[in-house]
Amino acid sequence: MSLQLRAKFMMVVSIVFGIYSLLWATAPFDAINFPARLILDSADWPVDNLFSPLDKETQLLSAIGSGLLAAIAIFLGGIVVPAIREGNRPIIRTTIVAMVVWYVIDGVGSLASGVGSNVIFNSVYLALVLIPLIGAKKSDEAFRVGT
Repeated sequence: MSLQLRAKFMMVVSIVFGIYSLLWATAPFDAINFPARLILDSADWPVDNLFSPLDKETQLLSAIGSGLLAAIAIFLGGIVVPAIREGNRPIIRTTIVAMVVWYVIDGVGSLASGVGSNVIFNSVYLALVLIPLIGAKKSDEAFRVGT
C-alpha cells in the first residue's frame, strides 16, 4: 500500500473516531444521550439496557473517554497522517506503541470488569489504526514519486 493510500485510510479512521467521540460525548445530556447509550450498551453485549438512564459515574467517564478519543482523532489526522505521507518512522512507531498500550490497558480492564465483549470492539479499532501504519516506510512508491 502506498504512503498516500495509507495516509488517506488513516484520515478516514480519524474522521470515524471523531464522529464516534461526538456521539459518545452525548452521554452526560439526558435529553439527547441515545447515541451514547447505544454505544455503551453495544460495548457490553448484548444490547439490553438501551433505554435505561445512565448513572452519573457513567456520564462522567463517558465525557472523559469521549474527550480523549476526540483528542486521539485529532492527533491521528493532524500529526500521524502527515507523518505517514512523509514516511516518518519515529512518529509511526510511537503511534503503534501508543495504540497497543491503550489496547492492552483497556482490554485487561474490560476483562477484569466482566465486559469482555469490549475487547472485540477494541480489536476492530486497533486494526483500523494499525493497517495503515504497519510496514509504512519512506521507500514506498508514493514517497519516491513525491505524492
